[in-house]
Amino acid sequence: MASIKKEGTSWYFVVSNGVDPVTFKPRQIKKRGFNTKEEAELAAMEVELQIKKGLFFKGENMKFQLLYDNWIEEYSYTRKKSSIRNRKKSAKHLLNVWQNVPINKISKQGYRKHMNSLISNYKYNTREGIHIVAKMIFDYAVDMEYLNVNPTDNYDIPKDKVDLNKKKGGVFLEKSELYEFLDIAKKEGLENDFEFFSFLAFTGTRIGELMGLMWKDIDYKHNSISINKTIYNPNNNKQKAELNTTKNTQSTREINISPYLINLLATIKDRQENTKHKNKDAYRDQGFVFTCNQGYPRSYRLYANRLARLIKKMEGLNKHITSHSFRHTHASLLIEANAPVIFIADRLGHSSMETTDKIYSHLTEGVKEIVLPQVNELTEGYFKQQNSNDHLSHDGNHDQKNDH
Repeated sequence: MASIKKEGTSWYFVVSNGVDPVTFKPRQIKKRGFNTKEEAELAAMEVELQIKKGLFFKGENMKFQLLYDNWIEEYSYTRKKSSIRNRKKSAKHLLNVWQNVPINKISKQGYRKHMNSLISNYKYNTREGIHIVAKMIFDYAVDMEYLNVNPTDNYDIPKDKVDLNKKKGGVFLEKSELYEFLDIAKKEGLENDFEFFSFLAFTGTRIGELMGLMWKDIDYKHNSISINKTIYNPNNNKQKAELNTTKNTQSTREINISPYLINLLATIKDRQENTKHKNKDAYRDQGFVFTCNQGYPRSYRLYANRLARLIKKMEGLNKHITSHSFRHTHASLLIEANAPVIFIADRLGHSSMETTDKIYSHLTEGVKEIVLPQVNELTEGYFKQQNSNDHLSHDGNHDQKNDH
């Protein structure tokens, strides 16, 4: 039952709303500023009706930090370390703004204002990651009945503006560019650079998958490799690298490889055996294919530095190439070879063909060179036929005139 009281010249009401989920103390909803007792009574009745219908949220005293802590604890039960790390990284942007703010004070308008303020300083992918984790946190709040409405609902992330004055680049290497890069890696690369980047380019594996490749994963009889794990090493400490499961179920797969890559494995094996012999006291043989001189998998940072060193030697290349670019390069080569989407999705370990379509809807320059002449031939065929018909028509009219 609501309590209606007068304070000075105005009225206010107090309504009981159960127990606070944070403090476990009785909660009261108090609103002031009514001109008459009747107005306060009517407003109190509306709030009581909302409470009975379950439409009044329960988390009005909960701070965003506590909501986040509860959510990340539950999220961590079923997620990989890499996923948890990425979500925490994205959530920092939210905590910097709303850490001590009651969650019922975070409105749709306030959320959109904050997200739009990030446009000038963060790329689309970063902002998308922040939005995804925010939606997950507030979905959790709604599911736990701390809130009625998710303030992130119906927010569309603005795309990055495209500077048309900049030369168009890409996240993959054209075939000619790849061949040039591998030539440089073979001639000027450090130990196993040529072999490592050749495998990235011609298998389409993710870098963590290739770093986790072991000798027991090689099937020499069928010229294939088994992708069944990935390296997790966020701090780039080679001695603390961990084995993790693949990105998804479909990412665990068999990849057929060329006999040339099989030969490269023999080169790597011979080199590794020599290293073991030289460093027998310090070498820790864990069975990995690509290792440092102590037997540990090399770090992500080392490969990034080695790649940057080789890319600098390619004159005129106006592309930001990362290790993941070789995965895109492999997909582009498959597209150029007219491989069906289902084959590409299976080889890359995508969760669905829709993923493949979404990522690789572009065409490489090589595909254009093959396809465009065929398109032009179809176009020219029509007009040539029309010209031929027109010519025959004119000839017929000419003959009729001569008959007259």
